[in-house]
Amino acid sequence: MDPEAEAARLRAAAAAGKPGAYRAYAELLTGRGRLDEALPWWARAADAGDADASRTLAICHKDRGEFAEAERWYRTAADRDGGCAFGLARLLQEAGDTAGAERWYEHGAALGSVECRTNGAVLLAARGEWDTALERLAEASAEGDDVAAHSRRAIQSMLRDLDGWRAALARAEAEGDPEEAYEALRELLDPERRAMFERYPRMVAEAEALYARAAAVGGAKALVDQALFIARDDSRWAEARALVERAHERGYDGAAYVLGVWAEENGELRTAEEWYRTADEADGGHMWACFNLGVLCVRQRRLEEAERWLRATGADEECADPFGEGEERIAAALRDIAAIRADPERMPPAEWEERLPGLRARAEEGGPDAWFAYADALDRLYRLPEAAEWYRKAGTPRALLALGRMLYEGGGAKGLRMVPYYEPAAAEGDAGAAYDIGRIYDEARDRRTAQIWFRRAADLGHGRAAWWLGWTSEERGGDPQHAERWYVRAARSGLVPPAFLAGRSMVRRGACAEAEPLLRVACEGEHEEAPYWLAEALRGLGRTEEAERWLRVAAEAYPDLLHQYGEMARLALRDPG
Repeated sequence: MDPEAEAARLRAAAAAGKPGAYRAYAELLTGRGRLDEALPWWARAADAGDADASRTLAICHKDRGEFAEAERWYRTAADRDGGCAFGLARLLQEAGDTAGAERWYEHGAALGSVECRTNGAVLLAARGEWDTALERLAEASAEGDDVAAHSRRAIQSMLRDLDGWRAALARAEAEGDPEEAYEALRELLDPERRAMFERYPRMVAEAEALYARAAAVGGAKALVDQALFIARDDSRWAEARALVERAHERGYDGAAYVLGVWAEENGELRTAEEWYRTADEADGGHMWACFNLGVLCVRQRRLEEAERWLRATGADEECADPFGEGEERIAAALRDIAAIRADPERMPPAEWEERLPGLRARAEEGGPDAWFAYADALDRLYRLPEAAEWYRKAGTPRALLALGRMLYEGGGAKGLRMVPYYEPAAAEGDAGAAYDIGRIYDEARDRRTAQIWFRRAADLGHGRAAWWLGWTSEERGGDPQHAERWYVRAARSGLVPPAFLAGRSMVRRGACAEAEPLLRVACEGEHEEAPYWLAEALRGLGRTEEAERWLRVAAEAYPDLLHQYGEMARLALRDPG
């Protein structure tokens, strides 16, 4: 049957309320990328009791970042459908509601969902109920669930490793050997094991108990390893730092370097420098402390000092480089110093140096606005520690945002720790602050939180946030209509790529008149593919001569056009070859 005739038949049947027609028509529209039109028909099917339709609606809304709506649709059928129970449990787990997730995994397993049984068992293992978890994973594996089989093997391997670490540590305790106790637990910090500890938090407690035993043998280094271990969880950073401070007090030279790194990641620039200097002095020349001091000085445009510290590493002489990468990193940093010296734009601006005394005088007599102005001048002059102090003193949302950006973008701070500095400005409606928070979470691979913040930023008019949402909908969610709306909003902010993407989407669905102005904007912005798609829009509007002119522009500006678009482009250009 002709596809359009079939679509008309299904639509008529759905409009007449025939059983099964709602879902059939919704599936047809979804398959054609017309999800906006499909959603109401999926909703009718779900309201008629179709659990698969409820699950499909929930997935669509989740992909769009509409998490409350996704939860609502999962709940319409979760009490009777294992698939919806699984989806709801996953949604709650991703939102941090572990208790709610456990309840729905349990409920879904009772309904026969093997995925619920597997994920519920993994949550049991996460809190240390190993035997019950392994038993349930064995059941799910017997039903053919490969994920269950893999998880069961991983847990069994993990428990064997735990027994091995205990045994090795017991031998070190019996001998009273702190170095052997330290070595017994080195594998706990293996980066390949990170996912294991993130997935099974009970293992964190088991590992910490081992570290406490190793430290009791007398090994201060074990305290540092314990701190490095728990510092993987940003919420425990202060606790981790206290452990390293204890190791430093007990005479372990390497503790000072770790404290320097953490202070730098936390935006405490003066403290970081002090700890790096301490590490260098205590170790008689700590290579990485010298390197980090050099980089810290580069960021603050203390270039002579930076060069001295970088050369003090001795990486170009005979030295122990445990990571095998020191020489190249140091050489790159020295090249960066030379590039900064050669580029006036990267040096502190002289005009701000001249303004500084007056700004300082006003700051000493004034309030938050004067403090912010002085901090801003110090920031422009790369005097980052002083700028940080004055930004903190100002304490306004604008000042805290500037502080967060300075520390994160130019001071070596860790992004997630800087989020609190961005939040007050975002709460006041600063679209750029909301976008930056989204970017930080995106870089941390927390897609859900990133999506929430990008949505806030886009709703406040931030073009790049809207562009990200469009790209996510199209590339990750397969939702071109939702993507197109975000691309249009992004294009309104003057961005060329989303103007092109919106125009191309419109041409593909036949909305050539809507596409034309967007594609002209993209052409003016010199987007290399825009001329071809503008030509296609003009052809769709029947303006063939104008279309041919743009195709020739496209072929000249974009030489791979004929390969990219094949026969269609060759015919349009009347190319006999």
